[in-house]
Amino acid sequence: MAPGEGMQDERVFMDQMGRMYRIKHPEPLSEPPSNLRIARTSKPWGVYIRMLGTVVPAFFLMYVLLFLVIGAISLEPGLVLVSGICSAPLVFLILSLHKPRLVHVRLAVPDASGSEAHALPEGGSLRTPMKTKLTRFLVKDDSILDVPPNRQLWGLFAAIVSAGIAISILMLTVSEVGGVILFLLLAVPIWFVGFSLPVLAWWGTSNKLLGLPTRRRDAEAWLMAGMASAFPAFIFNSLIAPEIVPFEKDHWAYEFSLLAVGAPFCEEIFKAMAVAVFLPYITGPKHGFQVGFTVGLGFALIENFQYIGISLLDGALSVSITILVRGIGSIPGHAVWTAISGTAIGWMATDKELKARLSWKARSMAISAIDMAEGMGIDTDGDGDLSGFDGFRPTLEEAISKASLEEMDESDPWIILGNDAATVETGTKLGIEDFSLTYEKIPVSQTLRGFQTPKKITAAIALSIAGHSFWNGSSFLSFYAPTWLGMGEGGATLIMLSWVIFLICSVLLVARGVIRGVNSLE
Repeated sequence: MAPGEGMQDERVFMDQMGRMYRIKHPEPLSEPPSNLRIARTSKPWGVYIRMLGTVVPAFFLMYVLLFLVIGAISLEPGLVLVSGICSAPLVFLILSLHKPRLVHVRLAVPDASGSEAHALPEGGSLRTPMKTKLTRFLVKDDSILDVPPNRQLWGLFAAIVSAGIAISILMLTVSEVGGVILFLLLAVPIWFVGFSLPVLAWWGTSNKLLGLPTRRRDAEAWLMAGMASAFPAFIFNSLIAPEIVPFEKDHWAYEFSLLAVGAPFCEEIFKAMAVAVFLPYITGPKHGFQVGFTVGLGFALIENFQYIGISLLDGALSVSITILVRGIGSIPGHAVWTAISGTAIGWMATDKELKARLSWKARSMAISAIDMAEGMGIDTDGDGDLSGFDGFRPTLEEAISKASLEEMDESDPWIILGNDAATVETGTKLGIEDFSLTYEKIPVSQTLRGFQTPKKITAAIALSIAGHSFWNGSSFLSFYAPTWLGMGEGGATLIMLSWVIFLICSVLLVARGVIRGVNSLE
């Protein structure tokens, strides 16, 4: 062998005395162990910060896209160009906040045939007190959704509402000028906390009641899908619905039609479509309920930002009432109506062959996107090369066969992961790939409890539209009916507030019944 042959790919260092040293190459990336467990620091308020960082640019993006559509319809290239330019930084901000996170894990295991020094890819080396074998691998950040305790969230929500009412009392009884100054100082914090904190509170409450451990990146994806569904709904409500309503704009029936017919129809359909995007990953009706509930919260988050912001113009009392009504009425309403559709989509997901086909198609599209991006010089999968997707590429037949085998194994009992080795061996997974937690499947009685929602998607969406329509339409009529009946301002206000309280109680009872019904499903 010629000198230097076989060392062409090695890094060699020569000191001043002519001695040559071979520098080790870092260990290549490998597949992570199947039983890997990674501990992470709990940061319950981190999800709230990311939620705020998403909804603010998403709200402005919604209006930018509206102008872009208007420019395209009216054939104004200047408006389209400006809207496109303005949308770019907003989209970049949202994507950068939610870009996929990979964890680079280095695992050193004692091994007599190993080494005490290991080269690292970023430079330098890792030294161990004994001979070890080093392996490196990349894993997805599968952190569990971690939200603050419900008591903290609802306590802060009550404090915000109380602060607004206290400022109103201060303005009326002590000093109007002092109350106005205090309100101006606290207006923005009240706005931001008032529109977003109830969403987080309901998010945490629903997860606790359902008892389904959820990956943070999945939950945030569902929430973002709900925000995205607000875009086409906003365009429909702004541009299409007003043109097809058969009433004059100054007639009461015009606004009633938009609120009771147009808005519920388009919003519930677009929210259901957002839930359907996750059909390949939904494991059943209970999981579908969870996805739908979160999508509804994302939609309500966008809507709340606007409604509560507008109510600030009417003073502290107005914004307090708006935060209260929307926080305990409209937000769970949106969530429950979409969850009804999500439950039906979850029933559809129990068709293993259909789900396998959709999962295979979604995976194929993702693989093609990775191949295309790496062909353009972007290391999308973070494996250090540009060879495209390096994982397994199953055929459609293989995907269907795998789904059939998994269906045969679903009779295994679910148990709590404990210290006993036998427990670990017999525990089954949640049915979500790469998700390692196990939990106890609590036996239920043969009699289903709570409210049972339709299994057919069309019937479920129709029920969602009906519930949404009843809320919007009856709220509108409770405002105008006392005037038509010739009642005074005091009587009209009493009727309107009484009806709002009735609607809120009804929504909360329906939400409780639907969640109980979903929890009683096998």
